Parts: sequence; structure tokens; C-alpha cells
Amino acid sequence: MQRRQRLTGAKRFSQIHVEGSSAANRLLVIRYLANGSDCSRFGFLVSKRVGNAAVRNRVKRRLREAVRLNPVKAGWDALFIVRRGAGKAKYQELKDATDNLLQRANIVDKAPQPTGPGPIVDQISGEASGSPSD
Repeated sequence: MQRRQRLTGAKRFSQIHVEGSSAANRLLVIRYLANGSDCSRFGFLVSKRVGNAAVRNRVKRRLREAVRLNPVKAGWDALFIVRRGAGKAKYQELKDATDNLLQRANIVDKAPQPTGPGPIVDQISGEASGSPSD
């Protein structure tokens, strides 16, 4: 995640908390507010309740990567507030929770597409390389 996409400053955090909308799931809460800019910015709040410094930093790294992989609309400030269970969650669980909240907040351009070949590609390649019939 680029530095210009990071949300810093207690004043903006407070403004998002007071004026912004929110959505939540088991691991995360997102609070979001339009910023009128050409890029979106993200902040991550991880309490000491989640774990020690190493655990908190790991959670923030995983969340930054999960957000980076989403096609986010421009012009939003979003604050992710981490809940207690996130410290023990695997990366895929955090990514799914992040994807879910970004979709519910309607700040992604589209739903993330699965990677890898799908069943249609497998069928086409299987038919093309099939054995000749007698």
C-alpha cells in the first residue's frame, strides 16, 4: 500500500468515527466517509487487546495487503477497527472479512474475481487435446 493511501492523524480518525457510516463482522469493523479526493485512504486501528506488538503488526500487514488487492473506488477514507479474534485469524479469514466489508460499504468497483482457470477453461482445453476418435 502506497504512503498516500494511508490515513493518519487523530483529527481525521475522529471525524470518520463521528460522521462516517459503518459495517461490521466477526473480525473487523469498517467506518468510512467520502473525502472528495482522487484517491482512497485507509487506516487501521489495532488495540492492545488483540495481542502484543508482533501480533498487532502482523494483523496490520495482512489487512494492508487485503485492501491493496481490492479494486477500491476513489474518494473514500476508511478506518478498519480490529476485533479481538483477528489476532488468531489466518490471512484468508482476514482477507474474506475485508472483502465482505468493502463490498457492504459499496466502496469497491466490483466483486473480486477468483484467480486461476475455471471449469470452462478446463473443458475447452480437455476437448482440444482429446484423443482422436475412430
